[in-house]
Amino acid sequence: VAFVAQLQRTLLDIHTLLNYVKILHPLLASPPSKPMCANPTWMGCFMRNTEICEGLYFAGVPVWLVCDDEFIPLTMNIIHPVWLTFPDSIVRVMYLERGVSKPFLSIFCSPGSLLCHYHTCQHYEGTPTE
Repeated sequence: VAFVAQLQRTLLDIHTLLNYVKILHPLLASPPSKPMCANPTWMGCFMRNTEICEGLYFAGVPVWLVCDDEFIPLTMNIIHPVWLTFPDSIVRVMYLERGVSKPFLSIFCSPGSLLCHYHTCQHYEGTPTE
């Protein structure tokens, strides 16, 4: 099972790299004069740099700018501002704090199931046994 999972991950990485070279890189190298429609099959990204955010937006990448209001340029089109909230105990892999890798706490510890998926994807108010 681990070999198949690793093979699948590697094939998806290759597919993503080829799509980047074929679709995204030309749009980033010579940006269009007006924004492309966002590609609904791409996951998108969160950015703190306004120049990179604008370049990805014009290339059709779903992108979210994370910054304070005073740092947003007047030329940027803000469709819907949102407040980012971070749940206290959702697993988001490892993160770095002052160069030290730290894990997030686990919200659900048991075999995967529809119940597990539901509780980790919703606003968490109940218990995993509900």
